[in-house]
Amino acid sequence: MNDKECPVCGARGLVSFRPGMDRCPECGLAMAVHEYSGAPLYGPGREKAIYGSGKEVLFKRCLGRLARRFPARGRLLDVGSAYGDFMGMAKADGWNAEGIEIEPAMFRSAAAAGFNVHDRPIEELGLRKDSYEAVTVFEVLSLMEDPFKAVAEIYRVLKPGGMVCIREFNGAFHMALAGRRVFRALGLRPAVVHGFNFTDESLRKMLLNAGFRHVRIENSPTTTGDPYGTGGRMGARLTGIVKFMYYCAAQVVYYASLGRVLSGSSLMVEAEK
Repeated sequence: MNDKECPVCGARGLVSFRPGMDRCPECGLAMAVHEYSGAPLYGPGREKAIYGSGKEVLFKRCLGRLARRFPARGRLLDVGSAYGDFMGMAKADGWNAEGIEIEPAMFRSAAAAGFNVHDRPIEELGLRKDSYEAVTVFEVLSLMEDPFKAVAEIYRVLKPGGMVCIREFNGAFHMALAGRRVFRALGLRPAVVHGFNFTDESLRKMLLNAGFRHVRIENSPTTTGDPYGTGGRMGARLTGIVKFMYYCAAQVVYYASLGRVLSGSSLMVEAEK
């Protein structure tokens, strides 16, 4: 135990529960001990599926919810827009969409495709206050150098009544599985660990601290196939089936607990300004 303060809830006494990683005993946030800025390397051929085709169902789900909230659409900012797949779908749905992507190759690819994309972190851009109906953030907070400043800036640039939609890894799930020998023996890598590993409680508190209201968190449906290569020798088809079955089991727990227990591998979050 140390005397560091949790950047989400302010609790002291972070616990060193694995090499290089501290965990808050109050909100469950797990973070790297040393300064971290993530540009994940998933290997050739994976990134297109991870940031695009593997999330197509999730993108459609997000756009459907935003369409019900904003039937006239408006301005949308996608933080961590990668190659622009989500921006393309948003534009096709009637949004004036732009993105932020700081990874150089992805930024150049999206810009070359004609997307309006920025190449610096959101907190450095000086975007106009109250200027977007919606901001989307798909699995990016865990990779940021300072996700707390980013969330505060997202709040600032949203219009009153605007909405942020977030998909993030569930740290409670992934940290419980990380490093398990049984998975290594089977060639499986079910745990995704980054610099910041959020629980539903830490996500909720971070958003509330930034000023957001009506924070809603649920288990996220899974990506299709096996874009991260976590299934090893099982292959994409079988891995996809196993992921779907686990999601269904997590939903049973969610409803049986009246929404109090979120055990899915990823979380979907919505909040309003």
